[in-house]
Amino acid sequence: MYLMQPRIVPAPTQTIDKKAAELRHAELLIQLGIMYRKQAEYPSAISSLTRALDIYTKHMENEGRAETLRSLGDVYRFWSRFPEALKFYSQALQIHGDIDDEYERATAMFGLASTHVLLSEYDEGIKLYSECLQVYTNTGDNQERASALSGLADVHRLRKEWGEAIKLYSEALQIYTDVGDRREKALTLWCLGDEEYNEAFKLYSEALQLYTDVGDRAGEASTLWSLGLMHLSQKQYTEATNLCSKAVQIYTDIGDDTQRARTLWDLAQVHRFQEEYTEAYKLYSEALQICTEIGDERGKGTALWGLAEVHRIRNEYNEAIKLFSEARQILTTVNDKYWISETLMSLAETNHMRGHSGEAVSLYTETSEVIKETGDSKRAADASEKAATIRKTLGEVATDTTVTVDVGEDSISISG
Repeated sequence: MYLMQPRIVPAPTQTIDKKAAELRHAELLIQLGIMYRKQAEYPSAISSLTRALDIYTKHMENEGRAETLRSLGDVYRFWSRFPEALKFYSQALQIHGDIDDEYERATAMFGLASTHVLLSEYDEGIKLYSECLQVYTNTGDNQERASALSGLADVHRLRKEWGEAIKLYSEALQIYTDVGDRREKALTLWCLGDEEYNEAFKLYSEALQLYTDVGDRAGEASTLWSLGLMHLSQKQYTEATNLCSKAVQIYTDIGDDTQRARTLWDLAQVHRFQEEYTEAYKLYSEALQICTEIGDERGKGTALWGLAEVHRIRNEYNEAIKLFSEARQILTTVNDKYWISETLMSLAETNHMRGHSGEAVSLYTETSEVIKETGDSKRAADASEKAATIRKTLGEVATDTTVTVDVGEDSISISG
């Protein structure tokens, strides 16, 4: 009788590849980061995406790295932290170029272009949007082609180059009509101007009903906000107030603090335009508090500008200058040239109003130089003209003063 030898059970085969599991985890982290970004939970989005980036870097997965870097750029752009956005988009662009992925390179380029435009760097924006347009034309992606056309049109509109803007918006409009994108069609119609106002309003109203029917509260709020701004552009203040207030409530309900703050700022503008300064001040202050809490520096700067404007209108010049100066410092940090120029202009006007003509001339001149960097020659010329007008007035007063001294009178004191 033979004794049976004990059976040797082989170690179980490892069925899950560790690298594949980690890469799958990175994909899920990207999805989680995008979800957080859409909910305006930016620190959480950055945390998830940074973890994904570490995994892709560890395994030298360049495609994943580029996607994650681009997603980080999106987060920082929506968070109004533009220098960081530029850095991550540029890194993504480089990697997409290295691996010869032209389509994804264009996607990163679009984010980079949008960030430059937000910084009022319009020449760079036009260059990048034009490259995107060429890629999307080559690939036959009409939806993205329309987005690039709209981006280009936005830049021309911001530079008050109306003819070129209308041409590009019209081309984008035809594409959105063909593919049935009613929301983008409505936005494009609005951008095209007052003659398309009624049709744009109709399409936005249809979009609002669709978002309400499917329970998309973020889309509902965004459309209400857009409708509110349309009414504001027509000086229909009661309608603008009602629509923006509804949008604020939804953003509060879904916890989107970034959009809530921006809509509160627009609501403050509505009240300021109606000379309801107490209510405007309250809303600017609320927007400032939210932006401070979530770290939205650009939003913080524009809220301070709004508060300063109210003080300026009330002839409270010292407080206005203090807040304008604080806003200028913050907006300079985020390099938002449009709002830097707006703040400088407001500072110049405030100094002029309180009789500090020399300081006003200096500020108008600085304003003109900043605006020139954005390519808006008309606004730059307006600022220069204001400086020249004050200089001329000062020169005339100085001449009068010289004549007076010659006949033995007391000299005239010239403030400045």
